[in-house]
Amino acid sequence: MKNSKYETLNTKQCRMINIRNSKPFRILVVMILNLFSISILGFSAYAQTGQAGTDFSILNAGVGARALGMGSAFTAVESAVDSPYWNPGALDLITSSEITTMQTKLSSDADHYYVSYVQKAFGGTIGVSWIQVGLGNVIQTSSEVDDHNEVQNLNIFSYYSNAYLLSYGKEINDKLSMGMTAKYLTSDMFGQLGGQASGYSLTPGAVLRFNQLTLGAKIEDIINSQTWGTGTTEKVIPKARVGIAVNNSLFGGSLFSLDISQMIRSNYSPELSAGYELSDKKSGLAFRVGYNEGNFTAGAGFSILHAKVDYAYVQQRELSKNNVQRISLSGIW
Repeated sequence: MKNSKYETLNTKQCRMINIRNSKPFRILVVMILNLFSISILGFSAYAQTGQAGTDFSILNAGVGARALGMGSAFTAVESAVDSPYWNPGALDLITSSEITTMQTKLSSDADHYYVSYVQKAFGGTIGVSWIQVGLGNVIQTSSEVDDHNEVQNLNIFSYYSNAYLLSYGKEINDKLSMGMTAKYLTSDMFGQLGGQASGYSLTPGAVLRFNQLTLGAKIEDIINSQTWGTGTTEKVIPKARVGIAVNNSLFGGSLFSLDISQMIRSNYSPELSAGYELSDKKSGLAFRVGYNEGNFTAGAGFSILHAKVDYAYVQQRELSKNNVQRISLSGIW
């Protein structure tokens, strides 16, 4: 007679098998393994070339007052109009078309512009975005004064950098959504020999939803290159970013989000950002607070019918000596 332990499984073993065989569990494992594999491949490629890379500065300022007010912890947040930038994996979670715009003074001379539009198309959702950082008409003067005790204007310097984003997202099933953002980048230093550049980058992303819990992941600029008129080619070190967002019905609706990002290369420390939003659907009001690598953020929003206004107060010491005010205007239909 055979031992009964070889003929039947106890209740605990059965539960473990059911969990491991469940579809959401398998999807989560596959997504994590794929992102891990891509990270290793990206790390290997950059380790071999030995390129340190420099950030594409135009993409560092962030977009969308709602996201910025929540500390830029937006990888797992379902906000489709800003998804081409934050995570294309969330792009196909929209139910309507949306457009948003934002203009910001990063400093006394630099302007930051942003426009994004998303709509259902081609069995999923497409997004088209434009970002620009411009520094116009900066006058270069002589270091010494002339006979009239005045400096001489030697040159007028201007710099404009543009990013054009084309995104596509697809909801695979009621749990998993995936997407990709392709970016075309241009830079122009007027009056500087070889001061023109163009390049590209690709950012894949994915979102996994479990009731009130959402997981998000993306790899920023997994493939990228930017070549200047001097022949110099710059490459950004890809960055893996994972996030979690938790929704609940507290006071009509609240959202907590947490992001962790890591350069796919050694000698870089992980970066942490977190955000919280408290909203009331009846009044259309929302209040936000966030933290992003030592910088404090806060914000508020108001929506009525087909229009939304979002405001953010953002500390970004690396971009501006002053705290930056951000305002986004959006339309939904």
